[in-house]
Amino acid sequence: MIGWFLLAVMVISDAGSDVLLSRGTKEVAQASDLRRWNVLGVVSRAMQNATIVGAGVLAAIHFGVFLALLSLWDLSLVIPVAALDYALVTIAARYWLAETVTPMRWAGVGLIVVGVAMTSLTM
Repeated sequence: MIGWFLLAVMVISDAGSDVLLSRGTKEVAQASDLRRWNVLGVVSRAMQNATIVGAGVLAAIHFGVFLALLSLWDLSLVIPVAALDYALVTIAARYWLAETVTPMRWAGVGLIVVGVAMTSLTM
């Protein structure tokens, strides 16, 4: 039971980290900033941006829970089941970041979810 709880925390923190990082980078940088060699300015703004800092905190939580989960389950199960992150990120990108998600992308996410379900049946 604890394994499933840890899995949920790991997937949610990973998805949250990815979404916050995407949003934060759009807040602090444009592609032209990187082309003009303004990398140090971008890094400085990123370290002061609450969204990016939050992404870092969630990434650290993800990594810690990932380590704990590896002590309970096989890597060959943890990694495929953790792919539920892709579904959460796609949903968040569509509804929170207002990104366009094509039907083909939704189909791909559906296949990932089916694969996760098949993998979890091997426990």
